[in-house]
Amino acid sequence: MTIYDLDGTLLSGSTFTPFLIFGARRLALWRLLLLPVWIALMIGHKLGLIDRTTLKHRGMRLMLGRPLPETLARVARAFAEVRVARLHPGARRAMEADAREGRRVVIATAAYLLYAEHIARLLDVEEIIASHWAIEGEMQPNCYGPEKLARVQVWLAERGIARGELHLRFVSDSFADAPLLDWADESWFVTSRAGVARRAQARGWQPVNFSR
Repeated sequence: MTIYDLDGTLLSGSTFTPFLIFGARRLALWRLLLLPVWIALMIGHKLGLIDRTTLKHRGMRLMLGRPLPETLARVARAFAEVRVARLHPGARRAMEADAREGRRVVIATAAYLLYAEHIARLLDVEEIIASHWAIEGEMQPNCYGPEKLARVQVWLAERGIARGELHLRFVSDSFADAPLLDWADESWFVTSRAGVARRAQARGWQPVNFSR
């Protein structure tokens, strides 16, 4: 089995802020004027003043408001169709190799399922573990860091897949994914930077460059 992170691993760049901007342009163009507020919230997160789950929740409300579920779903599908074009060349080849080898492919991402599931389908990946956005507005734990590992473990248990019988390759570009990278049998760290590659190797992870 191969599990891929999404942002920066399969796709170049992040998806959340681009999704907020994409959605604001289609739902209420005036909300783009609130981008400085969103930037301030991100700075607050970097300073430890706001956790990641709260940050993303506030970003959704700030930039998208409270659209009808079907309207939000349409925006999410449209965003996925545009964003999937940012698939890294090396990621495409890796996924093609997975298919030839008969490996089961899963995406595990902190991105919201509401658009990440459409990106996954466009990449011919049927199984995805992601953060959840509750239409009612309740904050759900972000699928990030230790939470991502926990979510993967629950996902495997629900499907009756024993860890000891599984060869797991995990592919990510983020040191925040260290818990899952360390738990995997084979860990690929996506980077094109020599210094970052050395840090990854020191952790026992195999550096790979998906940008070409």
